[in-house]
Amino acid sequence: MTGGYTQSVNDAIQALYKSGVPVVVAAGNYASDACMWSPASASNAITVAGSAEGDRLYSKTNYGSCIDIFAPGHNVQGANHMCSDCYQFKSGTSFAAPLVSGAVAILLQRQPRLTPDQILYQLISLSTNNTLDTDSIPANFTSSTPNRLLFIPESCGGKLSIGLQSVIRIESPNYPLNYFKKTVCKWLITGPLNTYVRISFTNFSTEPFYDRIELYQGTSCDPNITQLATLSGKRDELAFTQCDSLSNSLLVEFRTDSLISDTGFRANILVAQTRQKQTVVVGLEESTYLVNEDEGRVKVCVAISNLHTCCPVTHNFSVTLQHTPGSATVGSDYIFDDRRSTLQFGTCDKRKCFFIGTVNNHQVETDESFTLTLVNNSFESDIELAMMSANVTILDDDVASVGLEHTDYSVEEGQEVRVCARLMTSRGSCTVSFPFSVVVNTEYGSGMK
Repeated sequence: MTGGYTQSVNDAIQALYKSGVPVVVAAGNYASDACMWSPASASNAITVAGSAEGDRLYSKTNYGSCIDIFAPGHNVQGANHMCSDCYQFKSGTSFAAPLVSGAVAILLQRQPRLTPDQILYQLISLSTNNTLDTDSIPANFTSSTPNRLLFIPESCGGKLSIGLQSVIRIESPNYPLNYFKKTVCKWLITGPLNTYVRISFTNFSTEPFYDRIELYQGTSCDPNITQLATLSGKRDELAFTQCDSLSNSLLVEFRTDSLISDTGFRANILVAQTRQKQTVVVGLEESTYLVNEDEGRVKVCVAISNLHTCCPVTHNFSVTLQHTPGSATVGSDYIFDDRRSTLQFGTCDKRKCFFIGTVNNHQVETDESFTLTLVNNSFESDIELAMMSANVTILDDDVASVGLEHTDYSVEEGQEVRVCARLMTSRGSCTVSFPFSVVVNTEYGSGMK
């Protein structure tokens, strides 16, 4: 819509701008100053002039300082209402403006919170400068007419259908160059019924924690949507490169913040008739546990340390910790509760811990140890045990000291002198459970042997 200068029309554009709505308008087809027409003259509209083949200007396009950007406006191919696949070619700035509107939609898809000013700034930043031949417009308008040609940014996301024999590729915007900041891309991939959508990452490099891919089962509007995984960081840090959905649909969301950018990702997507086997790796978190006897207990943890797929565990399983006495014996040195040694993992569990009590027997003795072993007592065949064994050492902190009862002895010649050594411990009730001896050395002074 283009008409003579009308303040009320421009005011309506201004009201939309203030409410945060970007407005794209045609410059008009009168080969004159766009500032003479509405809504092309609205100060906060994105006003689009027309270009033609060979980087020339469309012969009827308006021009001047009210123009923000040029887009193809001659022989533009578009849909035709005559049939579902009919098309037509049209000319005019009314056909250039929709191209800019599409670019705005792409920018808002990537960064939904962009303001109208930020959108215009990005369109200008992305545009190709000084490529248009402006000789066809009056010389006194050449310098005031911006020589900027629309560059349509790469879109990301969309709804994709895939057949059994097909493979499609998705990748981050601008890949393999750094992706754009403050981006949100969503792909909904759907396969035939009774199949599973499988995504396989060939490259993956994002800012850890802040820029990430989230995988979901179901659509973003589905109240029963299930999150399968969150991926962030570098490919060599990920525990997997492949994931199956739980049914024939997979939602992929790529989100980035406004700070650090990276090369992003590339992934292949196909459908499978059977889900890949989910092998869950379970192990002790530590191979060595040290505990002072007086602490009273040692905390032992078993965790799902690695998943061979990014999909969640959809079944329950249990593992058992067994103990083997060594120099430490159950009952006198530690207490192992057989009733609690079987650890049950549910769908969302990643870690289970329990305590083994140590016995403070106030006995001076050497450090003692025993062994823990992880056993798969589940009927599930896809449970893999990693760190299966751990050594627990009980550090004895009781102290014994031995000393002479006196530091000075006097005796007359010909008599015996009685010298006593005494065991003195840090606890009055302590005993010493290992042998030791006291050696007396004599040194001759002024006397003779």
